[in-house]
Amino acid sequence: MRSDIFVDKKSVHFKLDKEVHLSLRAKLFKYNISMQELFDEFARMVVADMPKASSIVDSIVNRKIRSTLANGPSKRRSKKEVMTTDFEADALYDMINGTDEP
Repeated sequence: MRSDIFVDKKSVHFKLDKEVHLSLRAKLFKYNISMQELFDEFARMVVADMPKASSIVDSIVNRKIRSTLANGPSKRRSKKEVMTTDFEADALYDMINGTDEP
């Protein structure tokens, strides 16, 4: 029987570039902070719509849109799927009108 279904935490797995991982780990070690603590706090900030976290999310969306426009849609997404969310559409609209922040 799985023991994790009774725990109020969810395990998350993702990949980082090796160099970024090592540098991040070293930096967090100086502050005695784990990666778990860092990513948990950032996730909470995103969920709470805190301006600093929202700015980072906006920056990522804008970078992805610019990349898609420059390189064409990836093999995973069709042209119709490129602008699937209202958030992406709004970000693109802001970019076209020059209202996005660098």
